[in-house]
Amino acid sequence: MTRPIEVLVPGLWSRRGDAPDPRTPGLLAKILGRGEMAPSTAVGWEDAAAARLGFRPSVSGRRRWLAVPVSLTAGMTDVVAQAVGDLGPEDSAALVQSILPELEAASAALRETSPGLFELKLDAEGDWDMPPPSAAVGRPIRTPRLESPAARRLQVLGTAVQMAWFNHPVNAERARRGHAPVHGLCFWSPGIRDGTPAVRGIAGGGAIAAWLAEAAGVAWSADPLCREADLAVLDALQRAEHAGRRDEMLGSLSGDLLAPLLTRLREGAADELRLHDPGTAVLRLRRSDWRRFWRRPRSLAAMTWGT
Repeated sequence: MTRPIEVLVPGLWSRRGDAPDPRTPGLLAKILGRGEMAPSTAVGWEDAAAARLGFRPSVSGRRRWLAVPVSLTAGMTDVVAQAVGDLGPEDSAALVQSILPELEAASAALRETSPGLFELKLDAEGDWDMPPPSAAVGRPIRTPRLESPAARRLQVLGTAVQMAWFNHPVNAERARRGHAPVHGLCFWSPGIRDGTPAVRGIAGGGAIAAWLAEAAGVAWSADPLCREADLAVLDALQRAEHAGRRDEMLGSLSGDLLAPLLTRLREGAADELRLHDPGTAVLRLRRSDWRRFWRRPRSLAAMTWGT
C-alpha cells in the first residue's frame, strides 16, 4: 500500500505584509503550479506531525507533555518565551532536583529526554489549549484558558517552577557567564497515541521530532533531507538570517529533497506529495497532477496567505 509523502516547511509561504520572496527554484515553481492548494488547520509543525504519527487529542488520563526550558522577557502587556538550548547535564539535574516537592504535590514525573528537553507525565482531566513550541516560543505568550482541571494544574505547576528557579544558583551562574536564565517550562502535549502511524519514519525536526517518533514507535533520522522518510520536517527556513540564506535553503529543499520525492511519486511509490506550511497552507500534488504540463509554474511570492 502506498502512502502520501509529506514535507513540513514552516515559513515557506509569505504572509500578507511580508517582503516577497526574491527567488523560487524551478522545480519548486513547477510543483506549486501543478498542485492543489488549501489552508492549513495545524497550529505548528508538531501538531501536523503528531496527527500523522497516530496521536489524537485527549481530555483524560495520564498524558505525556513536552516541557521546554524557557527564558522569559516581560513586555508592556505580555511575556515572550525563548527556548534555552544550552543547558548542561549538571544544571538540568540541579534544576529538576529543586522542583521535586512541586512535582510530588502535582503527582507528576519529569525526565530529561535529550539535553535540555524534558517530558512531563501528569494525570489531568480536560483540555490544554496552548500551542506547540514552534508556534509559542519567540512570540508573546497568551494566557491559557483555565476552564479545565488540566489547565489549572499545569498553571499551578508552571508558576511553582518559576518561583523555584527565579533565584536558583544555576541561574546566578548562568548570568555570571552571560547566558540566558531558565525561568520556567513551556508545556505542550500531542495527546495520546490512538492508532497506527500513517508514516514509517520521520526525518528532521530535532529533539522534539525524535521524542514524537520514540513515543509513536517509528524510525527517526536527524537529517531532514533523508529520502527514505514519509514525513520530513525542515524547520530552519523560518529562522533564516537573511535572504541569501533563505535562497540556499529553498534550493536545497527543491533539489535535494523534492526532486527525489517527486521521482518516488512518478514511479508509483507514493500516491501523493504534500508540501505543508503548518498554520498557513498545504499543497497536494498527485501523480496525475504532475502530468498536467500545461499548468504554468508559480512563484512563492505569488502565493501569499493569511492576514
